[in-house]
Amino acid sequence: MQFFRVAVWILFTQAGVFGQTAIRIYVEPFASNTGDSLREALIKLLKGQKEVSVAAAPGAADRVLTGTNRTYIKGYLSRNPRVRYRNGDSRPVYAGYVSVELKDQQDETVWSYLVTPARFGSEDISKNLGDQIVSKLLQFLANPTKAP
Repeated sequence: MQFFRVAVWILFTQAGVFGQTAIRIYVEPFASNTGDSLREALIKLLKGQKEVSVAAAPGAADRVLTGTNRTYIKGYLSRNPRVRYRNGDSRPVYAGYVSVELKDQQDETVWSYLVTPARFGSEDISKNLGDQIVSKLLQFLANPTKAP
């Protein structure tokens, strides 16, 4: 009986539950005014997910994630409201947006999302936006017929 349980466990973990395999996604470089840090953060976050595997090239992927990053520093917040200048305690406040699209192999958009920087969250803007994108992307991949 123990052997049967181990065999079933290996079958499900190696082949995925009921034969489902991870979706291969290629993350294209974003059209950006701030560099490639958001793409790197997205790849790092997606590699930590079991539902998704990151492809090295668009031809090896089931889906391609593309996007435009238009974020900028709007100002700075300080712990002391009396301080009117930027110092070591100041932290940036970001504005703008990131628009992402998930495309299939025929280059048709199957999912899109518009993300704005969260006011409260990670101070790293790339992680802040990446967390939001990956969360919504995984929701879509779990149930593609019920898009948010």
